[in-house]
Parts: sequence; C-alpha cells; structure tokens
Amino acid sequence: MKNSDKAVGYCRVSTIKQSGPDHYSLASQADILEEMAASRDTRLAAIFTDVGSGSKTNRTGLQQLRENIKRPNVKWLFVYRLNRLARNLRLLLGIFELCQKNNVRVVSHMEPTITDTASGRLQLSMFGAVAQFERSLTLENQANALAEKKRQGDVLSSRVPYGYIYEEKHAIVDPETAPVMQWLFQQYVCSDMGYRRLTAACNQHFGINLKQAHVAKILRNEHYTGSEANYPSLIDQTLFDRAKAKRLGQKAKKTHDDAWLHGKLVCPVCGRKLLVTAATKSKRRYRYYRCHQRNHTFSVRGELVEQLVWQTLISLAKASDLKMVMKTKADCQLPRISEVTPTELVAQLENGHLTSQQYIQQAKQLKDTQQADTKRKQEVQLAIDQVLAAFETPTTELMTVWQSLLDRVELSPDKLVIGIYMKQWPTANLLEMEGVKSDE
Repeated sequence: MKNSDKAVGYCRVSTIKQSGPDHYSLASQADILEEMAASRDTRLAAIFTDVGSGSKTNRTGLQQLRENIKRPNVKWLFVYRLNRLARNLRLLLGIFELCQKNNVRVVSHMEPTITDTASGRLQLSMFGAVAQFERSLTLENQANALAEKKRQGDVLSSRVPYGYIYEEKHAIVDPETAPVMQWLFQQYVCSDMGYRRLTAACNQHFGINLKQAHVAKILRNEHYTGSEANYPSLIDQTLFDRAKAKRLGQKAKKTHDDAWLHGKLVCPVCGRKLLVTAATKSKRRYRYYRCHQRNHTFSVRGELVEQLVWQTLISLAKASDLKMVMKTKADCQLPRISEVTPTELVAQLENGHLTSQQYIQQAKQLKDTQQADTKRKQEVQLAIDQVLAAFETPTTELMTVWQSLLDRVELSPDKLVIGIYMKQWPTANLLEMEGVKSDE
C-alpha cells in the first residue's frame, strides 16, 4: 500500500441518547474504526459523525464524507455497520456508486462477508448495476410521460415560437405576431431578398423591431407547419419547403482561395490568429490578414506576408545541414525513456530487489514506453521528410501542403517574420535552430 493512501470513517447514532456508553455510541464506533485501520496498516485521516435518521440525506457528516471520498488519496471507507451509512436502499446504493467511481473500498466491521470477500465485492458491484438500472428506468418513464403530454397537445415550455402565445399548457395562434411570421415566409420565397434586407423591410412594413438573427430563426422553425400536434399550423408544408430550398441553395461556402496562411499567422499584439479579409480599392481587390479586436488593430497585406514567409522557408532549405538540425531539435523535444534495460530488470529480480509482481509491472511499462518512443520518432522523421519535400513543391500547391504542416507563423509589430513553427514540434522555432543559416 502507498504511504500516501488514506482512509476515512463514518459513525452515526439515531438519537442523542445513543451517544452514551453503549456499543452503538459514537465513541465506541470510532474506537472500532481505529482498530480496523490499524489492522490494514493505513492511516485514518478523519472520522465523520452524525446524530440522526439513516434515511435522511441532508446529514452534515455524510455530506463531508461524500466530499472526502472524491479526494484522490482516499482509498478506504470504514464503518461499524452498513446501516450506519444509510437505512434507505437508494441512498446506500448512491454511496456505494460514489465509492466505486473513485476507487474507494468500503469495509464494514459487522458485515465482512459483504465488503471483505470477493463475492461480497461482486455484490457491491451488482448494487451499482441495480442503481444504474433504476436511473435508466426513471429516465425512460420521464421520456414516456413527456411524449404522452405532447400527444395530448400539451406544450412543455412557456417559451413558444414567434407567432404563438402560451396559454394553459397549449400554444395558440397570436393574432398580432402570426401575420408577421406569415409575411416573412411569403416575401422570402417570392423575392430575392436575403435576411438583412428582409428584416429591414419587415420592420418598416409592420413598424416593429425584429433582429436579423430572429428572422433567420423564424424561417428555420418547422413548428409553423403543424408537424407536431401541440402547435397549430400557420403555413403549409409546401411554403416551408420552398423557403428551405432557397436557404440551402443560397448558402455560400467560405473559401480562402490562395490564402495558404489562413489560420497560421499570429497577431503580435494579442496572440490570436489573423483572419482573411478583402477590400476593393479603385476596382482592384486586395487581400489582408487582420486581427478584428476592438482595442487594437493589426493587419498585413496577404500577398506581401505570403511572399515573405515563402522566401524565409526557401532560405532555410538552402542550408545544407537543415535535415540534421531538424532531427536534432526534434530529438530534444522527445520525452526521455527510462535508462533501465530489460537485462538490468532481470538482474534486480534475481538479486531480490524486485518482487515478481514489480518485475512484471516495470517490464510492461518499459516495453510500452519503448514502443511509444519508436512510434514518436517515426512520426517526427515523417514530418521532417514532409517539410523537406514541401520546399520543392510548386507554389500552386502551397495551401494544401503547408496548411497541413505549419502550426503558426509569428510576426513582429513591424510585420517581420520572427517565428515559424511546425505541428510536430510547436515549441521549436525553425528560425532559431543552431546550424541553419541562410545564404543571404
């Protein structure tokens, strides 16, 4: 047992009278718990006590016990009898489940066959399964009850969609807002207006103040078709389907074209990633990488920074020892494995420095560590080969290649490249690798 492992105890009496000198008293129970801890060579860190009914959950000592069971160094819970913990089966199962979840073993002085034997521990596990079944049954009954309420036309929340009002567990048509909702669907389908123009036209027509996000939410809500019995129909399914088809047909996919540094450039002011934006001046389109924070501004021309980063990468490629330097730097990033060899483990076993169980555990750990180290080295070597191959890639393929290799590119406030980091070792700046020198 680890020296840091601790135990906690719990004592309870039903009435104040029982705190006297009888075998159920708190003091007598505490003495027994101390003996139980000593017999198992563990330290009893705390004993929590209560005076009250075992069927109640709001006991101060029990609440403190629950909190301590969650601590990682607590491994044992000692009680005089299991009914000291709880006389309510559901409450007792809940305590067992909490202990099982946190790898805490329950030991009862008067019921050792339940807590101190293999069959007893199996029985405790079955208690947990019973509790899980009971919870699942409760959730299933709740779901069935909700489904039945829906079937009967009940609305389960007073927050009903725009166009309805909530009245006595039912949604009824709102004569003031329903025409607005119907107008929105008709105008959206029959015109070329998008959400922004549609919202402005609706507000002007009805003299209201809807938001664009609210209009978008209305046009997506299928409740208006009466598809559920608890909502009366306000529009027909055909109109809703036409609005859906237009919405999906006009949905634009965001593309960044040749912006191959999208999501890679870091703002030197706040550290966030720069986003791609575009501006048109004198009928010419310019692309920028920009930080959109309110308290500061930072932007850089897309073509200029991409060319600068590319030239920096090319200059790195000209270094004859680039591959060796990258390999050395990557090796420094790898975790160090144990210096103990399998032969040394066998020698320690033969000399009696390790038990057979310790030898099996350490041999397995060593094998797993070596396998993980080998896999990691293979991944690093593959990454290095990909980086070197990418230097020879035509610029038309930069986006797909470098998007998969780069972790980030750091810029200075005067828009110079000061750091290039790869995904495989994001702590190593390629520009600071000793031995990599540019010909420029």
